Amino acid sequence: MEAETRVRELDTMADGLNLEQADTDGLVAVSAALGDQPRLRGALSDPALRGDERAQLAATLLSGRVSAKVAELVGAAAARSKGPSDLEALVERIAIRAVLQHDGEIDAVAEELFRFARTVEADPRLQVTLTDPRVDLAARQELVDTLASTKVRPQTLALIHRALAVRGRPLVKTLDSYVELAALVQASTIARVSVARPLTADQLARIKAQLVRIYGVAIDVRVDVDPEVLGGVRIEVGDEIIDGTIQTRLNQACRLIG
Repeated sequence: MEAETRVRELDTMADGLNLEQADTDGLVAVSAALGDQPRLRGALSDPALRGDERAQLAATLLSGRVSAKVAELVGAAAARSKGPSDLEALVERIAIRAVLQHDGEIDAVAEELFRFARTVEADPRLQVTLTDPRVDLAARQELVDTLASTKVRPQTLALIHRALAVRGRPLVKTLDSYVELAALVQASTIARVSVARPLTADQLARIKAQLVRIYGVAIDVRVDVDPEVLGGVRIEVGDEIIDGTIQTRLNQACRLIG
């Protein structure tokens, strides 16, 4: 509950500041710096300092480097943080949320992130290349530019670049966490629907309506076209799975036969 309160307070503060593109870029830069610099994370989350002292330290360190709005938000995160990793996560969330909301295209950006994550997930060689720590980050980002820059929005590309830089977390999982954050911002729940072929608008609408009736909340449907399911549909909502695919039925039949 305390964690939710802290996040909600930071969200409210960010929404009230009317962040512009330069502010969003600054937040992403600070998020990257916190990920790259353990000493900076440690200083801004030092338990020996009071919350207001950590906020003031953030303002001092960031003065002239980012806007006053960014320094205020980072200071607020530092004041509320419970340690270096917590601070990094709080600032990353603020930054990613700001990018998602830019230009009011959050749903389109989330869909592009979801599609790119599925592309990476389906291509083991691409996944290895994009996550290989021996390959320079700039080179991996350049590869993404080649693959996706003409197919996605600038915000989407910026988020993919950021996801590539995140350490200690699989790329696909990071991208999916951004999609989940987009759903939270829109007060909805993600349903991942796997089918053998694209759904018609009517089929999609019927599935969404049924899920809304089942779960009683707004549903953000993300469709993954996967030929391996053969037919039918597989739906994942949180930890719950509704599996009506032909492939699953065949597997069950094979197990029964022995």
